[in-house]
Amino acid sequence: MKKVRTPILTLLPTLVLAHYTWVSPVAPLVPGKTSAVRISHGHQFPTSEEAINASQVQLYALAPSGAKVLLTPTRAPGAVTSEYAVKEAGFHRIVMVQDRGITSRTPKGARPGGRSKNPDAATASRTFRTAVAYVGTAGVKPVTPKPLGLEIELTAEPIANGWRLQLLKNGAAVPGVDIQVFATGAASIAPAGKTGADGRVEYKGGKGPLLFTVEYKDKAPAGADYDTTNYETSLYAGW
Repeated sequence: MKKVRTPILTLLPTLVLAHYTWVSPVAPLVPGKTSAVRISHGHQFPTSEEAINASQVQLYALAPSGAKVLLTPTRAPGAVTSEYAVKEAGFHRIVMVQDRGITSRTPKGARPGGRSKNPDAATASRTFRTAVAYVGTAGVKPVTPKPLGLEIELTAEPIANGWRLQLLKNGAAVPGVDIQVFATGAASIAPAGKTGADGRVEYKGGKGPLLFTVEYKDKAPAGADYDTTNYETSLYAGW
């Protein structure tokens, strides 16, 4: 497990135009009231610049009791929004899953579908996104929740002055992948560290809310109609 104690506030040239997807509440959660939830997409956290495809999105909240509340994503100007009726005080998680499907790069440009549909494809890839928000009602401290069991997932447990992050794919640790961090209002994204053999990184520094993000490619399963899966996942830490 690797430790990063001082965030480096520089941006690699290859990341300048990168966009990130995250989910978060618009305002603090208050028991007995309905809170707006927003799926954001942009390059400057916490500002959303465009709406992702709401028809591909699964969105739900997990209350402190473990109750699962399905949410309805709706396209809005510059974002995808929903409403969450908060019934419990405590630690909540908001979860977004988006399977963007398979796209092939062909001599005529990008085409939907894999190699069986596009035999002239130079490459064929699947894109899969998840985003999770850790948020609490007033006075609640962050806790260490169990993993959700998503296909790709970034988890975190609170430590002194920071977080211990872990990247999981179907519950198994993913080593050797870079995690990035965006502090609220920061001019650029910064490295949080590379996952160790246990998929973990310790990050210390920066005040919340923080956005941790991961983007990496993985080989497709044997016999798949595509070559790679483009994974994107983010974790919004609201403390």
